[in-house]
Amino acid sequence: MIKPGTSWIAWDEPLVITTTDDAPGSTAFRLARPRGGLVDAQARSPCKSTADVAREARLEELASHLEFLWRFACRMGVGEAAAEDIAQEAFVVAASRLDAILAGKERSYLVSVVVHMVRRERTRRARHEELKGEPSAPAGEQPDSRLDEARARRLLDASLEALDDELRAVFVLHEIEEETMADIALLLDLAPGTVASRLRRAREAWKRATERLKRGMPVSGGRRP
Repeated sequence: MIKPGTSWIAWDEPLVITTTDDAPGSTAFRLARPRGGLVDAQARSPCKSTADVAREARLEELASHLEFLWRFACRMGVGEAAAEDIAQEAFVVAASRLDAILAGKERSYLVSVVVHMVRRERTRRARHEELKGEPSAPAGEQPDSRLDEARARRLLDASLEALDDELRAVFVLHEIEEETMADIALLLDLAPGTVASRLRRAREAWKRATERLKRGMPVSGGRRP
């Protein structure tokens, strides 16, 4: 998860994104001036231009997607730390090119940047991570429910490795993030028929991979360079 208290410069003006942990199990993102207070949509300075107010509102819109981007990058096959870096870098890239992004297309742009960065991260690694063995649980310390949940997560992650990037992105967005097919078409800039076709193929490939893994058989990675 993106660590509470993390701050980074968002763009070339003195605007900073800060993560907070106001509620247990959740992460919030706030825009703040380094030497000023939080940017409040309902309490902005009246001396700001309409363009400044609109820009800050769009930056807040970008920041609202950071947790989603982190989850998406994780499920696309990079580790949590790398996913955090990718989510933050995607925000910085989008913020620096904000004027070129059509209003209402911010989320779609962020997803496209994350997909590109995930591929770059895999190329940098140049090899698949080996599926780690299941750690033994000390007696009485890990309930069966937690072990079952851990096994299910590992099975899901391993079976996703059998999907290439195009199928995996559609599968993760629909089956895990619960995006509609219409929204996925917008996010990935695909025709609805293409989304439906990729989702069908992804489900078939995921089912085959899951069955092989349950039998203790290896699955080949489906990633494209």
